[in-house]
Amino acid sequence: MFRLRLSLAFAALVALVCIQAAFVYRGANRVNDYAQHSRLASDILSELLELSASKQRLRVWASQQLMDANASPEVRDSLLTRMQASTEKLRTLARRDLSLWGGIAALEEVPIPPEVGQLVAMSELLDDNIASVRARLLGLAPLERGAEFASVWQELNGVFDVARGRDLRELINGAIERQRNVMPIARAATERGLDRLRQQTIGLAALTLAAAVVLALYLNRRLQRPLDRLLEGTQALRAGALDHRIALGSRDEFDRVAEHFNAMAAELQQHRHDADAARRRLEDAVLERTSELRAAHQTLQQIDQRRRQLLADLSHELRTPATAIRGEAEIALRGADKPLPEYRETLTRIVGGVKQLTGVIDDLLLVARAEADQLAMRFGAVDLAELLGDATEMAGALGARHNVRVELEAPGADLPGVTLQADADRLRQALVIVLDNAVRYSRTDGTVRVSWQSTDSRVQVRVADEGIGIDADELPTVFERFVRGRRARVHRADGTGIGLSIAQAIVHAHHGHIDIESVPMQGTTVRIELPCLYSPTLSS
Repeated sequence: MFRLRLSLAFAALVALVCIQAAFVYRGANRVNDYAQHSRLASDILSELLELSASKQRLRVWASQQLMDANASPEVRDSLLTRMQASTEKLRTLARRDLSLWGGIAALEEVPIPPEVGQLVAMSELLDDNIASVRARLLGLAPLERGAEFASVWQELNGVFDVARGRDLRELINGAIERQRNVMPIARAATERGLDRLRQQTIGLAALTLAAAVVLALYLNRRLQRPLDRLLEGTQALRAGALDHRIALGSRDEFDRVAEHFNAMAAELQQHRHDADAARRRLEDAVLERTSELRAAHQTLQQIDQRRRQLLADLSHELRTPATAIRGEAEIALRGADKPLPEYRETLTRIVGGVKQLTGVIDDLLLVARAEADQLAMRFGAVDLAELLGDATEMAGALGARHNVRVELEAPGADLPGVTLQADADRLRQALVIVLDNAVRYSRTDGTVRVSWQSTDSRVQVRVADEGIGIDADELPTVFERFVRGRRARVHRADGTGIGLSIAQAIVHAHHGHIDIESVPMQGTTVRIELPCLYSPTLSS
């Protein structure tokens, strides 16, 4: 109900505004028509005066021509052109004035003044008169000595002033007089239209304002009581009285709002009960989370212990070659001078220690760059078979010292090779790390087998050993930095635990993947999968 009342009130205001706009538009058009008529009357008067002046100048030129006073043909042609232009403009203005008077006459219900149509007819007479004058003046010659001037001049005046038997001078003078009389009348009509428009606008604006005030007072009275009840209800909810309900009875939209408000209050009351229950559950969850954090704290302590062990291992790895270098140098400097071969052997051992120290430092730098995504790669086309051959040969030299065989299982001779887009040095380093681990953690007289197979777009390299293996619970952490398994620490006391993390960083930089499978005391298999530029249709 209230929505209907509000819609009707707004509709009434909109209707009043539209009526006001219609009256203003109609009055503005009327005033604009009168203003245009006033401007057209002024322009027509100007053209009539200009036409009369041009014709008078042509008379002067004709008298000069008759008296052989060096009358210029250019002046004649210019005046005729100006008369023709004034006639054309006068015709256009007269037609516009006639069209405008048609609208005014229909709106005001008055007849069109006859002089408006006379101007259009007079412009046609002027065209004939100008043509006659042009023809006569083009053949006008100076009078011969003794010729009678008065008769010739009278004949010329007839050409100038008569067209189709009508006196143009009388028509033009009459038109000029009428336009002079029309101008003040048009201005007065414009002012009357403006006054009427102003009065209508003020009256309609006052009516609209009065209607708006009445509607505002009525709507305010209808709004006040239900809004007070709603405000009282919101204040009760704010104070925490969730059992407060708003009374119904107005049978309008505010009743529906009150119903929704009461439903909201009931829902909030239920939510408060649910929140209390949730708070109790949260307290229980906090207790449970506290126990989890306690367990996580213990895990962090274990990680800290591993960090300390790592620092000890790094200290050992760095101290061993440094101590060896220092010992060799002190032995070389102690006592009397020694033979040159003995110094050379000492420097050779020092260089070996420096290489070992440099290798550990390079590994640490490579891990740091990989962690910062700054691992520099120089990609190029690399033959996989040749790369595996180099890595296997390097691992074979290490295996010979540990009585471990390293075998490369090459594909058939009739199969084409595989080309990779890779950094040959970095990829060889990753393969050597994997092969080095396979050799070092293999049993004596064991065998490390290297093989590969390819699909249409990827190639997989497999390195399988027969070594000590890795426990299942340690497999998820084998690629973490500085992590060494229990079996690895028992089998070899030295080692930093960063080799596999370096290999993983290099493989990932080649958009590849590396994973490990292992069975304790049976062996470990490492699979490296890489994208390739070309691969055979069959696999090795």
